[in-house]
Amino acid sequence: MLAREGRCRRIGQAWVRVTARPYATVRTSVLDPELRDVALVRPARAIADAALGYRWLSPVRAMVTGAIQQQVCTPDELLAELASCPRNGSGFLRQALEDVADGARSVAETHVLDYLRQADVPPFELNVPLVDGAGQVIAIADVLWRELRAVLEIDSREFHFDEPAWRATMQRHNRLTRHGLAVTHYPPSAVQPGWTGEVTSWLRARAVELGVTYHGRPCVLPAGPPLLVP
Repeated sequence: MLAREGRCRRIGQAWVRVTARPYATVRTSVLDPELRDVALVRPARAIADAALGYRWLSPVRAMVTGAIQQQVCTPDELLAELASCPRNGSGFLRQALEDVADGARSVAETHVLDYLRQADVPPFELNVPLVDGAGQVIAIADVLWRELRAVLEIDSREFHFDEPAWRATMQRHNRLTRHGLAVTHYPPSAVQPGWTGEVTSWLRARAVELGVTYHGRPCVLPAGPPLLVP
């Protein structure tokens, strides 16, 4: 909750934050069953102010990527809030938006970025469409090493309880490998210290297989054009 005067304080489960920065509000309907006649700020402003109160990066990343993924607000709206909010305490919001600018679209992908930025891997792209000959998107590569035609997938679910979804994943995997892509899958829980050594070994073996020079220069490249998978 925001207030223009008084002091920062907790009321029940709500945290009241005093701010001198102007903000506009809209009121919910008096007929709203959950939030009746309540003044609300725009989502981007709410996220920016909430981020200032966190002492850990992960929840800020989750707020930012979740809001963008669900189209609650846009990266540009959050960047505008970042530009006008206090610098003190805004570091986590800045980092989360840098991750988004690099192409991360989920909190799991931001954790992947943390590790790959420090690993002995070639430059990579995030969230690149893989298309067939008709231009139809058949998959989105979470992480793509274009020269190596190597795709790393971070599965959003630790286990596939839904058999049709599991079969679709396997069919897509098989189609990509049939057309010359190397594909590897990891659950989010596998992304931890030591994980990048396994990824590096996989990529080095792929470079040997293709007969190309391995360049370990970790950086995130702007997403290039869709990759054709015949």
